[in-house]
Amino acid sequence: MKQDKSNFQEKYFTDYYQGLTGNFEHKDVVRNRNWFYGWFDALQNWFDFRTGKHKKVLEIGCSIGAAAQLLSERGFDVIATDISSFAVKKASKIIHDVEFEKLDIETSKKYDKFFDLIYAFEVIEHLGQPDKALENMHRMLKKNGVVICSTPYPYGYVFSDLTHINVRHPIDWSRIFARAGFKNIKYKQVGFVPFFYRFSKYLHIKMPFGLPIRYVNSTIFIYAEK
Repeated sequence: MKQDKSNFQEKYFTDYYQGLTGNFEHKDVVRNRNWFYGWFDALQNWFDFRTGKHKKVLEIGCSIGAAAQLLSERGFDVIATDISSFAVKKASKIIHDVEFEKLDIETSKKYDKFFDLIYAFEVIEHLGQPDKALENMHRMLKKNGVVICSTPYPYGYVFSDLTHINVRHPIDWSRIFARAGFKNIKYKQVGFVPFFYRFSKYLHIKMPFGLPIRYVNSTIFIYAEK
């Protein structure tokens, strides 16, 4: 299915997604950093997110830029991208230690064998051509580079978001990653309990399984190597 990419401009962030990005203010960055602190902690056994050592990182779908800022502070060289010119413009005004760019990962030919890590959190389910996107990510990675994506598990409520045009079972995603040239593909489902993280990054409660409940973030993490 083809996605209308104009969906991801200002209205998306001031309407549907505003609960997370707010008004793109400092307090909103702090809240989102707390969220991604828990996500990176859940992924630590796959990739060392604690010490950057100037590894080159590309974020696809950066939104407010909080995840990129967190990694930048840990010593990663991060380029944060989004298909939304609105999001890129707003994020670059409040976060100054990260490079922001507009990028359409389904069509981009900009980078070649450049990154140690590419991550895309809650992005691939929005793509009309995820095969093309993953092929481009594969091309952009250095040899032995890593891609990590997250995407919702196909519970019924997930389909109520009309921008979710490619929600799939993790086995299906594994096949798509393999077709794009990736190896050592693995996945896991993690459930994150919302709300408490707003008070502290240490209160980001996670479970080693998902639940078919709208207010529990039950995501699939997918890891693959070039």
